[in-house]
Amino acid sequence: MRICDARRRSAQCQSRQRPKIFQQQQGSAMRTKRLIDRKLLAGASVLALMAFASPAFAMNLPSPQKFEAGPLGTLDVSGGFSGYFYALSGASNTNPLGIRKSAGAEARVLDLTVKKSSGPFQFTIEVKPYASLYFGVQPSQMTAKTFTLGPLYAAYGTWAPTSNFSISVGQVYSTEGWESSTDWQNANLIDSPLYYVENSSSRGVQVNYTYGKLSATLTFGDGFDSGVFNTFQELVTYSFDSNNALSLYGTQNVGTTGPNTYAYGQGTTGTPNILNGVYQGYNAAYVNSDMFGGYYDYTNGNLNVVPEVQYVYSKPNSRVGLTKFTSNFGAEVITNYQFGKSPWSLGSMVFYYKNIGPQAWYLNANSSGFGIGVTPSWIKGHFFVRGEVGLLHLTNLGTGGTGGFGANGTDRNQVMSVLSAGIVF
Repeated sequence: MRICDARRRSAQCQSRQRPKIFQQQQGSAMRTKRLIDRKLLAGASVLALMAFASPAFAMNLPSPQKFEAGPLGTLDVSGGFSGYFYALSGASNTNPLGIRKSAGAEARVLDLTVKKSSGPFQFTIEVKPYASLYFGVQPSQMTAKTFTLGPLYAAYGTWAPTSNFSISVGQVYSTEGWESSTDWQNANLIDSPLYYVENSSSRGVQVNYTYGKLSATLTFGDGFDSGVFNTFQELVTYSFDSNNALSLYGTQNVGTTGPNTYAYGQGTTGTPNILNGVYQGYNAAYVNSDMFGGYYDYTNGNLNVVPEVQYVYSKPNSRVGLTKFTSNFGAEVITNYQFGKSPWSLGSMVFYYKNIGPQAWYLNANSSGFGIGVTPSWIKGHFFVRGEVGLLHLTNLGTGGTGGFGANGTDRNQVMSVLSAGIVF
């Protein structure tokens, strides 16, 4: 596997592209005694992390290991493991978002990638149990049941007759968005609301073409690992020079992903069964949606800045219980700064999101908010340590007015602190 420069995402750098599992909100009528003051615990953790945090960023990763595999030629092997401790405010045994624990530890990513990237016939196999981390969602451990193919994040063969053209078939990477599912390839540990609503790896056919400063990727497949082949994805990148590149991406659903199909093994995508106001199954709006977005990748010396905007929407479809038009808008600015040749770097993220209509694309229907995160990182050889302090403020709690934090869901702010460590090779 070629570890792509964290400052460059293009059709030729697909190993940064990530799968996402949309974690459904969980509700419970159970009430138990609160053992500690969650806000106090999260606040203390934030202060401790800020004391630890020297300047840092999305790290300079080691090169992949190369092995001679006889008739297969040279193989690139890479991967890693990471886990983290977290503390957050707004947890309660009665919180409507399902945030029950205010502190804990989780294993996040276990990754192994084998890639043959030379010659006319190539292949990529990536095994990656993982879990994403978001504001407003209870942190969870990595899972090997993300896809129909289990822990296989990617598994495809490639025919590359020329250096600027290739065709891949199998479980291929998504082309939506900038962020990666592998946390050590991102500037931040906490994933953004934009990432939350994007799709992941899918089964299908992917074509890559490069012409001068222009590169393009076109994918046709099952979109959300549903087995229904009705989704096109596109990514077009124009590199003005080595420090400036503009990328535009889109997804079009050309059919209906119906009521008896599954998305990432998380339940049916048809008319949702609602229990205590919570969807039991997979939100049909995701798998029957269209998306448009773009990001600009700017580098000046050791500083990298990536602004991104994204819009996803789903039209009414009575077959799967979508009675009204619904959409989600997101915007963010991600920055990275590398402190010379030192092992330290610093990442940051500022974002805004807004849900429109009856679907809970991120957190609650009709909710909106903005957030910020700062991530110092340190890497030496194959070992890294990272931390993040972040804040989400809900400008609108969403439908019903009880979609926030705390015991009654009326708090608008959540503070989260994360301390992560891992190894990469």
